Amino acid sequence: MKLKFSLPLILALLIVTGCANTRKLTYFNDIAAVTGTDSLHRMQQLKIQPGDILQITITTLDKEVSQMFNPNVAASGPASGSGLEQGYLVDSVGIITLPVIGKINVKNKTTTAINDLVSQELDKTVRSTYVSTRLVNFRVSVLGDVAHPGSFRIGAERASILDVLSMAGDLNITAKRDDIMIIREINGIKKYTSVNLNDSKTLSSDYYYLRNNDVIYVKPGPDRKFATSKTVQLLPAIIGVISLITTIVILNK
Repeated sequence: MKLKFSLPLILALLIVTGCANTRKLTYFNDIAAVTGTDSLHRMQQLKIQPGDILQITITTLDKEVSQMFNPNVAASGPASGSGLEQGYLVDSVGIITLPVIGKINVKNKTTTAINDLVSQELDKTVRSTYVSTRLVNFRVSVLGDVAHPGSFRIGAERASILDVLSMAGDLNITAKRDDIMIIREINGIKKYTSVNLNDSKTLSSDYYYLRNNDVIYVKPGPDRKFATSKTVQLLPAIIGVISLITTIVILNK
């Protein structure tokens, strides 16, 4: 009778054993405590680069003057209905052209710095102005072994790798968590780096917070082929059938 129980028992043990090592599936598993602190001073503010699209809103006490500084979309950005973000396109050398003010170099400047720069120029001719600048084409792409790969628009100026992976539906169980590739363009040069989501040092990495047009590639682990095979997919059903047959045989004895 012991022999009759052995087959389903062995299969069940194999499943449990395969699922037991969850340590490699968790994030930052080297953190011993569930609470802690991490300084945000390491996070650099987003800096504008060629190809970025800026929405710059200039408000004054005079509505007519405000309208002059905030022209229609047709004059300041892509045509309406094109499906593209609307705003001021930063050219290849980092220049945008604003009404009345003219050309301004915004390359490598933060949106806060751009606000101050535009306000200084406006103060020469206009009083009591308020300037608000935001990046409107902040996008990050996620490829590879995730639930929902794709390109994701970021509404804020800050997004971490965890934020974006959440947008992509998280990593699949077969994904490599210790070798996430991030592709980033810096000064016209593509740079590649590997991020280890099992290591808490990633929280203080320059790549923890993403930049516009970053690409995240999640590599599939060695178990990817095994996990997607038809045999493995049908394994729970097979175990159930074997267990049922074994039970019937025992009861008929």
